[in-house]
Amino acid sequence: MILQTRRTDSCLLEGPRSVPEPQPPASTPYAFDRTWSHEHERLTALEQVYDPATTERLAALGVAAGWACLELGCGAGSVARWLAERVGPTGQVLATDLDPRFAAGRGPAQLTVRRHDLLVDPLPAGAFDLVHARALLEHLPGRDEALRRMLAATRPGGWVVVEDFDVAGPMGEAVARYWPEGHQLPAERLYRALAAAFAAAGADPGYGRRLPDALTEAGLTEVGAQVHGPLLTGGSAFLPLTLDQLRAPLLATGLLTEQQLTELIEALTHPEARYLPNLMVTAWGRRPY
Repeated sequence: MILQTRRTDSCLLEGPRSVPEPQPPASTPYAFDRTWSHEHERLTALEQVYDPATTERLAALGVAAGWACLELGCGAGSVARWLAERVGPTGQVLATDLDPRFAAGRGPAQLTVRRHDLLVDPLPAGAFDLVHARALLEHLPGRDEALRRMLAATRPGGWVVVEDFDVAGPMGEAVARYWPEGHQLPAERLYRALAAAFAAAGADPGYGRRLPDALTEAGLTEVGAQVHGPLLTGGSAFLPLTLDQLRAPLLATGLLTEQQLTELIEALTHPEARYLPNLMVTAWGRRPY
């Protein structure tokens, strides 16, 4: 069903469509260094791995011409651009991030990119047919408040879609089973280190598993979820870049040595390597009419 849409009345959609050189707040808790020289490359590689499942789900929910969509934590902007093409010139997409420089200045006229803090800055109430966030809420200290704000920005009958990783406990062990022969036990230690490093930065490494309950408790209906993670080959840069970016916090957990981490990264870049990356949980629900 296509919802009746209207232009949102918000200062977020006024003025220039993009913010070319934002300065992200240094105090914002985040496991990753936004100033890392390869961060754009890492975010683009993440999109290549997880976009197919994301866009398949959004299409299944009926995103179509004329919809108003909100993309939170837009990263390098691929999902925002996909949404903009999907809704066409009669729709609109607002894409926000604390550091939107990688998404700014790209996409059709119906795409607006803004610097925005979900936990602090206002959003127009009941304005969007779809509100989507991927790999965002798991990093926020006020996850419940963030979800409440997402719901408040959604129109009655609109959809909220949240995607987050689950790398905690048995899930990390299960992923490690699909790593190259001889690297499975070190990979188990790696995922324990990842969970510990995320927790130390204020993130919830197992938040993906809790998403269906979180959406239900927030008051959404027609809640559904899926778990996905494509089997990758040595040509994928996402996980090697992620582990390299997180090298210092991973080593700080004491669960891995420098040599072990280096060997694991090298194993993933081997042309014949096949492995499973972090499993992503996609959950969705509808705001009641």
